[in-house]
Amino acid sequence: MSKGKESKINLVTILIIPIAVAINWVGGTLAGLLKLPIYLDSIGTFLVSILAGPIVGCITGILSNVVVSLTAPTALPYAIVSAIFGITTGLLAKKGMFIDVKRFIISGVLIILMGVFASIFVVVVFFGGFDGTTSSAIIGAMITAGVPFWPAQVIGNFIAEIPDKFISLLIPYMVIRNMSDRNLYKFANGPVFIEARKRAKEAKDAQKSK
Repeated sequence: MSKGKESKINLVTILIIPIAVAINWVGGTLAGLLKLPIYLDSIGTFLVSILAGPIVGCITGILSNVVVSLTAPTALPYAIVSAIFGITTGLLAKKGMFIDVKRFIISGVLIILMGVFASIFVVVVFFGGFDGTTSSAIIGAMITAGVPFWPAQVIGNFIAEIPDKFISLLIPYMVIRNMSDRNLYKFANGPVFIEARKRAKEAKDAQKSK
């Protein structure tokens, strides 16, 4: 790879970070205004992580929470969760875990598991177990109904995270599936998807020739 091409990739990667942060902000703001039971504030982080890798995804996630915290300070501790999302998603993408539906589902489950336990850590350490979000409302209702604190935290966070994270992952997944090889090649994980497409095409052609 030439130095010019490396610079071009680095420039594209740098430019996509603020775009991803804006996507997170718009998604989270719309979800809040529409009073949706999901957050939609990780779409940009997932998109960048899948394309550009764990480090860029981690930076994007942290910056997103820093931006939101300017008007909502309680968002800042969740930079820990966003960083974990970025790192986990980027590593999974590097291993080819977003090249087909089966791997996408497995990746979604793993990311949700990481998100649930990271969120529990943040909400318990920084907010005493309740932060006023959708998951806290569910957790509060469960505890009132007699469910113990820790099981309620786990179940409540799973209920909140499953639809949000699958939707937030599905959007980047569909976007990347429709990206051209030329655009994919500009990103660190792009070759993973390009090679997967080549293998799929070769397998399809071989099947037709039988």
